[in-house]
Amino acid sequence: PREATPLPSSLTSFLRALPGAGRGVAGAGGSSGPKPGVGGRRAASGGRRGRPARCSMAEAAVAESVEREDARERPPELIPPVDPEALAELAALGTQLAAQVDELLRSLRAGLAARTALSVGCIHAYRDGAESLGEAADAGVRALYALVARCEELDRAMQPVPALAARIRCLKGALDRLDALCK
Repeated sequence: PREATPLPSSLTSFLRALPGAGRGVAGAGGSSGPKPGVGGRRAASGGRRGRPARCSMAEAAVAESVEREDARERPPELIPPVDPEALAELAALGTQLAAQVDELLRSLRAGLAARTALSVGCIHAYRDGAESLGEAADAGVRALYALVARCEELDRAMQPVPALAARIRCLKGALDRLDALCK
């Protein structure tokens, strides 16, 4: 988990000046935990007005709206004046946060574009490989059919060979007999 960044001193003093806000401001230069001897149950329970630490989001929202209603009902003299330095710091922090969010979105957009381009490249490579495999298979089948056709032609051309072999054997036998007579 990330550590909370401390609030600027002018914001801290402004928040402490609010009535009922002396319960401790997170990151306000002091500890946000309970002070010795003060608010034992409230600090131990983790919430305002004695809420248990594991209250639901709805309960927390209701409690916050009740506290906002209490703040609206306060007379104007109890509400401290707004510190212009605090407002300026808030505006600067808002501008800085907006710039960081813009940079994050730009980085995210660039990362997504790079991953998309890589995915498209992989898909094109797969498609090209499948196409070339199909073409190679077609060429192989065509070559096989051509080989079978040539073998059939050769077989037809070789059909007279056994008859010729028989005639050659017959002639050889006749020559052998003639040779035997001549000796």
